[in-house]
Amino acid sequence: MKNSRVRIVTDSSARFPNPKLWEHPLLTPIEYTIRQSQQWRVEIPGASMEDYRDLFLEGGEPTVAEDPGLARFVRTYQELHQQTDQIISLHTASAASQAYSHALTASEQLLGRCEIQVIDSQTMSFGLGLLAQAAIQAAEAGQSFDDIVRVVRGMIPRLYMIFFLEDLSHLQRHQLVTRSQAILGNMLGVIAFLTMEDGRLIPMEKVRSRPRALEKLIEFVAEFSDLEHIALMHGLSHNQDDLGWLDERLGSLHPGVPISHADYGPTMGTLVGTDSLGVIVLEKNGG
Repeated sequence: MKNSRVRIVTDSSARFPNPKLWEHPLLTPIEYTIRQSQQWRVEIPGASMEDYRDLFLEGGEPTVAEDPGLARFVRTYQELHQQTDQIISLHTASAASQAYSHALTASEQLLGRCEIQVIDSQTMSFGLGLLAQAAIQAAEAGQSFDDIVRVVRGMIPRLYMIFFLEDLSHLQRHQLVTRSQAILGNMLGVIAFLTMEDGRLIPMEKVRSRPRALEKLIEFVAEFSDLEHIALMHGLSHNQDDLGWLDERLGSLHPGVPISHADYGPTMGTLVGTDSLGVIVLEKNGG
């Protein structure tokens, strides 16, 4: 590791093409807590949504994801400061989590002693993982602290995400539709699409059938001419035939581009539910 001074901090909700990256010596996770009523469980980095099934499916109060709070960020930075004076801290979109805000406040306590660059990823899940992976690779290549920060910041505008969900109650919870719209949509079998713009979940169009929803995912990816990575993201329940069909279609659209499959994780599950399906793409620089 050529630049062994730099340490990367990121949320446990990040998903990587290779989950073993969590074992990398330059990487430190900030663990979220997944809470449902009085039950809670720490989000283990890289753990499957299946490990949190009971917290999502028992009903009652909504399941939420909580970052560990300001004190944990301060402690993490202080511990890492014993090894380095250069920390890059990458976190879930600030509109969806308080992690960025807590990280920024915690970094001020080491001002003048440790260089800490806190970055709002404006994405989550696999998108966040791609940013953290790029930071690690840049450090391994011997790039300077400032160059690594530039690499990561340069990727953020090139990350795009789209999801569809068949239960509109999740849109209602986040005040993206009214209660009556959610109830009517669920009665009619409406499938809603979400994207992320400037770190915020934004409702898009709606369709009336799952085959049409799958086609919309293909149409979304077809809009890009040159991609660096494609990730298919699913929840607890997923149809392997659907994933196989998407894999084949996306591969024909972008031959040679890596296509990863992963569940989107419990933190994102608190926002989009357990049965969503979506895609995250990283556009090539200059693409």
